[in-house]
Formats: sequence, structure tokens, C-alpha cells
Amino acid sequence: MEGAYKEVYEKIVLNTDRFNLGDEETWRQIYEPFVPGHSPRVHVTRDHRYGPAERNVLDVYFSPEISETGSPILAFFHGGGFFSGDKQWSEKYWGNIGNYFAQQGIIVVIANHQLVPYNKNEVSSREAERTTIKYPAGADDVQLVREWIYNNISSPQFGNGSVDKVVLFGHSSGGAHVAMNLYAAGDPERTVTRPDVFPPVAGVIYLSVPFWYDRMRPIRQKILQRYYGSDAENVWGPRSALGLFKNLPKDSAALDAIKLPTYVGTVKWEVKEAFDGAMAFLNAYRERSQPAGTNAIFHVLDKHNHLR
Repeated sequence: MEGAYKEVYEKIVLNTDRFNLGDEETWRQIYEPFVPGHSPRVHVTRDHRYGPAERNVLDVYFSPEISETGSPILAFFHGGGFFSGDKQWSEKYWGNIGNYFAQQGIIVVIANHQLVPYNKNEVSSREAERTTIKYPAGADDVQLVREWIYNNISSPQFGNGSVDKVVLFGHSSGGAHVAMNLYAAGDPERTVTRPDVFPPVAGVIYLSVPFWYDRMRPIRQKILQRYYGSDAENVWGPRSALGLFKNLPKDSAALDAIKLPTYVGTVKWEVKEAFDGAMAFLNAYRERSQPAGTNAIFHVLDKHNHLR
């Protein structure tokens, strides 16, 4: 097994930060043999509906042997470039996250969210334009998941979790949706009647998240046009995760590092868009956080690329 790990690592080193359309499936096939399968100690219930859209479904993982009343909750949102991904990407992905943390006594919610239609072979498509989701649909999905957790997770059916111990975990574009939800008050055009962080969030984990976008990439241009209505930076910039954070009211609870602990993770061979965005977010966080000058928790995962 050690030799197999070494072979995978050598492939990562060879490719460094190169990550193009379709590479995610190649890397999944490389990594999947090393991913543990489902544990019989973990109870899984699937496809609970949390909203009206077709993809508004989620799975819940917990271990009846370990989970106690008041257990913490981890809510995971998958990536996929805003246009792909699934809570059951394969037999093992992303259930491996549910299986691992459930065996540590944590209740895990893994949710699908709406996607921006994209076909790499299309030049233009009226159907895609008609059916595409628009900002802030992904962030609204995150809010609906949070509300579902708040209303349901304390039930014995889902492990008797605590609504005050919910940590949000977003990978790549999933993390961007999480951020655009938490920082919604930074958009003056969005009507936010709830308190900043309600339902309660005990912390947030961002891993390889594009807080800002590289609009020079053709695929990103198309996604920006469909999700934000334009690929012009003056349109999408203020509505990006970074833009929303910078425009939060000074009294926002999302700026309080004690009320909302924030972890920003990246990898040794990160795609440029995600790494540059993370650095910009970390600087903005330090400038705006309370207590003044507080840094977000930051970690670089060694020997990993964007997909791990």
C-alpha cells in the first residue's frame, strides 16, 4: 500500500496545480481505491427534502453507538465548479466524509444544491439560459439546509443533534455558496430579515474556495454570465464571497471571530483562482474582524491538490 500511495503522490507532483475541465473524474478514480467504504456502525438516511427544487435533498449520517443527545453537526456542501457535483458523486465520495465524522460522534449532513447548467460543447443554448439558476440561488439553498437542520436534527431519527453546534463545511464552489449565504447582508439588494447568523452556526470551514473569480478562464466567463447575469467584474464582484464580506455592516456577527470561528484551508498544489481568492479573503478578514486584527485559522494541506 505504501508503494501505491507513493505512486499517487508522484502523479500529484507531476501535475502540480493543473486542474482542467474533466480532470475531477480522473483524480476521483485515482483516489477512490484509498477511500474507506461504508461502515456498518454508521446509520444513513438519504434524500430528505429541504426545499422545492429538484436537487434540494440531503443525506444524514450518524452512529447510534456513539452519538449522544446534543451531538455536534457538520454540514458539508460539495464543489464542482458551480455546474457539477453531487452528494453521492460515487459509491464512496462524498459519503466518506459522512462515514468518517459519524464514527467520531459527529452527525453529518451532506446536501445537494442547485447547479448552473453548462455543456463544454455548446456555443449557445436558449434552453440553458432558460433553466439556469441565478444568484443567490446557491446561497439560498445553504440557508434552507440550515433551516432544515434547525427544525429536524434534534430528533432521535437524526441522532439527537444540537442546533447550537452546527459547523458549515464547503469545498470549492460549495464553500463559495456557504460564504455567499453567511455574508448575505453585504448585498444591499438582498432582503435579509433574519439575524446575521441564524439559524445558529458554531463555525465555518472553507476548503479550496474561490472567494473571487478568474474571469479570464472561458469556463468561468460562461458560469458568471449565467449565474450573475454578466461576466463584468463590476456586476459579479460585489456579489462574490469576497465582495459580500467586504461590504458587511460593521456590527455583523459574521465579523466576530469569537461568535463565528472561521477556518480557511488550501492545498500545496492549489488552482490559482482558489489560492489567490483565499489570500485576498484572509487579508480582508484580518482588516475587518473583531476583535480587531484577528486572523482566520489558516492551514495548507501538504501533498494534496484541489480535489485532495
